[in-house]
Parts: sequence; structure tokens; C-alpha cells
Amino acid sequence: MKSTDAIVNVSEIKRSLDEARCGNGVARTTMMNLIVYNNEPEREEWVAQRVEGVASKYPTRIILLDGTTLGDAMTASVQPLIGGGSQSEIVRFGIIDCAPQTVRSLLDALTIPDVPEVLWWNGSTIGVEQLFEELARFALPAIVDSSGSSSDVENLREFIDLADALGSRPPIDLAYLRIRPVQEVLAGYFDDLTHRKQLPEIERLEVDAGSLAEAIYLRAWLGRVLHRSFEGSAVAFARKGQVRRVARCVLAGMGCSYEFVFDEPAHCAHVTAALGKKTHASSLPFVPLDTMSLVEKALLSGRIDPHYREILMLVASQLNVGATR
Repeated sequence: MKSTDAIVNVSEIKRSLDEARCGNGVARTTMMNLIVYNNEPEREEWVAQRVEGVASKYPTRIILLDGTTLGDAMTASVQPLIGGGSQSEIVRFGIIDCAPQTVRSLLDALTIPDVPEVLWWNGSTIGVEQLFEELARFALPAIVDSSGSSSDVENLREFIDLADALGSRPPIDLAYLRIRPVQEVLAGYFDDLTHRKQLPEIERLEVDAGSLAEAIYLRAWLGRVLHRSFEGSAVAFARKGQVRRVARCVLAGMGCSYEFVFDEPAHCAHVTAALGKKTHASSLPFVPLDTMSLVEKALLSGRIDPHYREILMLVASQLNVGATR
């Protein structure tokens, strides 16, 4: 990243925001400072819509960092919180070619003191690692999405490496949160004793997914639960189906095979179990989560599950990156 100074009248922006917050008698309550970074032009409108959704529900100061263009000088706007006495502010500015320290100083000047700072990072960290680390180390939590592009494996590899560098506060990856409905289907199905007793026989895994990041996380989770590594000929990934979704999963072993097909429009998981020469078909409820719900979950809880860091370590070892403490 080149290091050029941003031309921004910070004092004018702060004055504009303060006047908007205090000039109409609304409450000054603010839930969080939400820092949103995006460096993918094709997702600009998508990100903006979801950011405005957050602003309409929670009193938040939102700072949009545009990593796609240099843009004009920073502009500020105030968006009222629908149905409440508080309000949200959205501040936008372009930061391409800005040094990470310059961006950090702008945030220090514009965020509200003594209010939690949350980072939602959209896009790849490749080439902007220093900026990511500069922003993520102040965030509780930092939210990323390693999925959704043809280079999602490289994105995941870079993210795992950066997460390890951040130590005890790894960022929350939406790609991992997305497999939660799949985890619930698998866990619920194998609660049945007939099928649960077959789990020690499972030795092969197939996953079809529109993005490979979700498939890789699912492999790590299943490997942890079943005490299997699922490497080499024991695992097969295929990029099929809707992006950022797991479409199909097969668990197979000696004398048994379980195929799960996830039908998102029907909110149903179709299961075909083959035990010896017998085959049984059934269906289970499947409720996928949209991205905005995942973001809100991460924003409000700041946590995923107690095994998340262990899952990251497994993914790191399988991708041959990061430390495995």
C-alpha cells in the first residue's frame, strides 16, 4: 500500500456531526462505533444497504472506509434511527493509498470516546494486511468474510495467518457462522442412536459448496467432532451451488453412507441414509441465515462458540499456515 496523506477537514466533519446530534433534541445514546471497510467495487451497494440496515435499528456511529477509489473529501450524513429517540451517523471517506496510521488517526478523531469499536471488514486482506491489523487490534469484535470470491481459499489462508498474529482475539469469520444451520442438521440427525453408533465408521467426507471457505470450515468442525483429519483421498470438495452456501454433504464409511442435500428455498435438508443394503430417506428442518443476521449476531454477541479458536487452528494446520499452539 502506498502512503499518501488523506486530505480531510476533520474539524469540519466533527462540527457537522455534533450539530446534527445535538441540534434537534434527540438523545445522544450510541451503542457502538462501527468501522466498515470495503475494497470490492461490485459489493459497494450491497454493503451500503446492510450498513443502513444496522443504522436504522441501533444507535451507531458508522464510518465507511472505501478502499476501491480515492473518492472525494470525506462527507458526513446523519440518518435518524427509525422508531426511536436516538440516531445514527454515517461518515464516508475514500482511503485507497492512505497509510494505515493515517486511517487510524482519522478514526481516533471521529469515533465516539468510551463506546465500543467494532470492525466489519468486507473483501480481501491480501495487500492491505497492515491496515487490517491496525484496525482489528482496536476492535471488539472484528468481523470478516473470507468467502464469496474465486480466491476464497487464498483469502482464508491470509485471514488465518492474520488471526493468529492477533493472538487471543481472533476476528469472527462470517464463513464459519454460515455453517451453523448445517451443523445443527448434522448434530440433530446423529442424535438418533441408530445413526450415532455408525459415527466411528465414518472415514470419508464430500462437500459441495458455492464457496470453498464454508466447506473447509465444515471439514475442520467435523474432524474435531469425529476425531478424523479428512485429508487426502478421505475428503473431496466441489464448488457447486449458491455462493457462500453448503449445498451437499456426504459422510461415508464401512457399510454406511449419509447424504445431506440442503434445500434452502424449501427450508429443508433431504437425507439419504444407506446402511448395508437398506436405504432410508427423510427430511429435517433447515433454516439458513442471511448475511445481515450473521453480522448482527456477531455485532451483538462478539462471540461465536468456545471451540472457534480450536477450529481456526485446525484450518491453519490443514492449510499449512499459522501457528498451532
